[in-house]
Amino acid sequence: MPILKFMMGERDALAQVEAAQRQRVTPLFEIRPPKSKSAKDRRKALRMETMEEVLARTGPHLAKAVPDGRAFIDGIHLTPAQRMASGAPPSPTSWRRRGSLVSHSFLSQALNVPPSTRPPSGAAVAEDKRGVCVRVRKKELFGDDLDEALSSTLRTTGAVRESADLVLDLGPIAPDDVSVLSRSLPGLIDGIDGLKAFRTLTLAAGAFPPSISHIKLPTKLQRADWLVWRSLAGKAKSLMRMPTYGDYAIQGAQPPSSDAAIHSGSPNIRYTADDHWLVVRGFAFKRHGFEQYAALAQYLMEQECYAGHTFSWGDEYIFGCAGGAETPGNQALWRKVGTNHHITKVLKQLTSLHAP
Repeated sequence: MPILKFMMGERDALAQVEAAQRQRVTPLFEIRPPKSKSAKDRRKALRMETMEEVLARTGPHLAKAVPDGRAFIDGIHLTPAQRMASGAPPSPTSWRRRGSLVSHSFLSQALNVPPSTRPPSGAAVAEDKRGVCVRVRKKELFGDDLDEALSSTLRTTGAVRESADLVLDLGPIAPDDVSVLSRSLPGLIDGIDGLKAFRTLTLAAGAFPPSISHIKLPTKLQRADWLVWRSLAGKAKSLMRMPTYGDYAIQGAQPPSSDAAIHSGSPNIRYTADDHWLVVRGFAFKRHGFEQYAALAQYLMEQECYAGHTFSWGDEYIFGCAGGAETPGNQALWRKVGTNHHITKVLKQLTSLHAP
């Protein structure tokens, strides 16, 4: 399960995964809130999109990203004030009424969100008949009232465990967390009430930093999210139920830091290896241009971790850019390249471990 922030590069990366492999992927998309929109009359000030406009542009993007699969939809970044013109909160049903959403999508419901600030998803779940995804954060997983919070959320949504997908989301983690989490998670997961009854169970985390502006590049960053799950997989026989794997791909689990925009004017490529990411970066676009991507691609191809041009669509693009057959592109395209390679890499790693 890749947890994606619904940026263009991430959406398009998923669409480029080989169809047979894409069937194994159930992404969780964090729907982005309304953004400023230019008025038709340029003399008028910018205005905020309506929720109807957000849904209208989101649905087709979802259908393109997962044309033959399913997805979870999370409105975690939407505020209580961001509602439909009718005053109702957005829901998966709202998307489908516009005929623009993938056929198998599920509402994601966070735990311990005050009823006054979360959408009344019970009606949507009842009408939708596809169940609900319950997303448990780290503080709730390690808290004392997880079972009660789960039961309360299921009652609110009108769902039962058999129609609920449980996502244990550790959020941002660091290499120093691997040892502690590897020891504590087996007991915590086995202690969840009714664990075997949930339709699916996923353990997710994000080890990629929220910003790379402070990191001297090129460098290797440890994939702590993968190492934690792999440690758990090594104990699978003793677990009541082994969760499937989830991560935040090549994007931080946290929102970008406040200074990220200041440092976004230089090219970088994020490449997933067995237990680390190799991150390479060029110089300011303003002075050195987008052509730097060709040199970065060439450098990457010379590294031991490069998987070869036939490994994924992203690897083929790296090969083509280095040789001049592909254009240097832009930041969104290279997020697509890196994310596509990452998803393919994870699927192959799971296959080697005989994991779903």
